[in-house]
Amino acid sequence: MKKIFALFLVAGSLARAETVVVGQLIDDPGYLFSSFGDQYTRGTTRGANFGGTSVTWYGVAMSSTSGANGISWAGSVATGAQYGYSSIYTGSSPGTGATADNLTNTGIYGGSTSIQISATAGATYVVDLLFANQFSGSGAGYYPYRVFDVSVGGLLYVDDLTLYGTQEPTRRPLVYRFEVTPSSGSINITFAGGALISGANTDPTPYVNAIMVTQVPEPSTGALLVAGMTLLTVMGRRRAS
Repeated sequence: MKKIFALFLVAGSLARAETVVVGQLIDDPGYLFSSFGDQYTRGTTRGANFGGTSVTWYGVAMSSTSGANGISWAGSVATGAQYGYSSIYTGSSPGTGATADNLTNTGIYGGSTSIQISATAGATYVVDLLFANQFSGSGAGYYPYRVFDVSVGGLLYVDDLTLYGTQEPTRRPLVYRFEVTPSSGSINITFAGGALISGANTDPTPYVNAIMVTQVPEPSTGALLVAGMTLLTVMGRRRAS
């Protein structure tokens, strides 16, 4: 898994409804979607497969129905676009009997695209947005770039998120991951068209294939106690010196 770049976005809690800690675009050249979702090392995970059939991904139910799993969305639904993942899985490995095509052959797009996630105020969530890295057109008319803006809580957090696509048959997913702590009972994500890249065919239309939302567990009482005792020990040593 190669990290293409990282965007560090720190928001003041007094000025913004949501606090976004870090954003990162991940290229998954292994074709195994290992970067999509992280429920094995984090807390409760839920997902949505926009406009597609309901599938199970890594043991997590991903519904195609808006409002299921506490995730609703708006936007034009695209169907029928195949992204060439069906030959990756021959069985249930690594946790789903569905072919990867079922996860990424549809999506939502357009300037009115938005996602709403039910959340707990003050809790921390990791949000994974999945994009197939094949875009519009073909041949000489292919558009290798997709550029759009991402806003969270009504405020712009990513200006001109740039995705680079391919026409090759062995396509792979791109994942944009960020961490957010909402101050209300929902996380609201909206998308808008981005700037065109000079000298290159650019598609400024937002397009999202799927989403994973993982709640980060709060530290246990024992862990907090150990951290507190460590801090008191350090403070005591400083006073003694």
